[in-house]
Formats: sequence, structure tokens, C-alpha cells
Amino acid sequence: MRTVARGRVAVAALVLVLAAQGTATAAATRAVTEGGHAEWNADPHNGIPGDSIRACDTTADGWGIEAWLDIDRNGTIDRIASTRGHDAPYCTGWISGNIEPKGRAIQMWAVTVEGTGTKGKGGLIWSHS
Repeated sequence: MRTVARGRVAVAALVLVLAAQGTATAAATRAVTEGGHAEWNADPHNGIPGDSIRACDTTADGWGIEAWLDIDRNGTIDRIASTRGHDAPYCTGWISGNIEPKGRAIQMWAVTVEGTGTKGKGGLIWSHS
């Protein structure tokens, strides 16, 4: 009897994990850094375009936030959303552009910036278009 109960619990846990993974891609994913965050949205959802990024500065500390998108994870920054020149709190609009074919690997960093300098890369997201 205990083996059957353990099996049912394991199956229920697996179903919950798979369901959570399916819904995680439906909304924007957030990478956090000092003073704010960057967001990646792979698929259109609630008016947010697919294959899009944005940056949000949440702290009035003189620093801004940028979202850096690297398509194909090859070391080239292909798209940037920046809060430079805006007072916090502030989020950029969604910066989008279709990434084809679907399923291409991407990575996106949240980066804290000031003037022409950066504090370095913060949070990182690994995903697909």
C-alpha cells in the first residue's frame, strides 16, 4: 500500500512540475540586478510582444538599468533596452523583433549602468525565442 501511495505522490509532483514549466513561458521572465531588473518575453502574452526585452530601474540611486540580449549565445549583444536618461522608477517600453527560426537560444542580462560605464552584468536568463 505504501508503494502505491508513494507512486501517486511522485506522479502528482511530476504533473505539477510539468504544469509549472508550461506556464512559465507564457509570461515575461525577470533577471534582477542592483537597482532594478530586465525582462524577457518569448511569446506574445497579454499585449506584450514576443521576442521582446525591457529594462526597469526601481532605485533612485543615479544608476540606470539595461537589458542586453544575445541571440544564439555567441557573445554579441543584439538588442539593448536602456533606462539611461530617465529618473527612477522607470521601465522602458518593450523592444521587440521577430527572432527566427523559433527556438533559437538566447541569453539576456540585467546590467547596472551609469554614464558610459557599467557595474558589470547582473542577473542572467537563458531561454529560447
